[in-house]
Amino acid sequence: MAITRMAHMALRCSDLEKSRDFYTNVIGFEFFAWRPQGDSIDITDGYINITLLPYHGNRDGFEEGDEYIHFGVIVDNLQEIWDRAVQWGAEISKGDVKDRTEVELSEGPGRSFKVLDPDGNVIDVTADRGEWRCVKFED
Repeated sequence: MAITRMAHMALRCSDLEKSRDFYTNVIGFEFFAWRPQGDSIDITDGYINITLLPYHGNRDGFEEGDEYIHFGVIVDNLQEIWDRAVQWGAEISKGDVKDRTEVELSEGPGRSFKVLDPDGNVIDVTADRGEWRCVKFED
């Protein structure tokens, strides 16, 4: 059977520079380049291309748990990402990606947390490589 791997995803953003800042300085993705047409940005985790595209419509009405899109990342240092998110001013919406506990910023991260990007997209953040079934790592 042929192998299929996730290689690309795109996120619509109301402010490309603010989203670029969030994804590179909080989440830790790497800026790659502006797209040739100059209206979108490519970033990467080193394996997947993530394109930030402009969006000027209305996205109101979705709350965490009923959002249009969310995705998860596995990080080496959960506390570091938490600290950067808090310092950046990002909204940490839940204290655990599975239990969806309420957040107490002064307590820091438990085993995982949910943070909202500038457009309200939810990012599940964990350091647990076993958080999601069937994810494989190449060490």
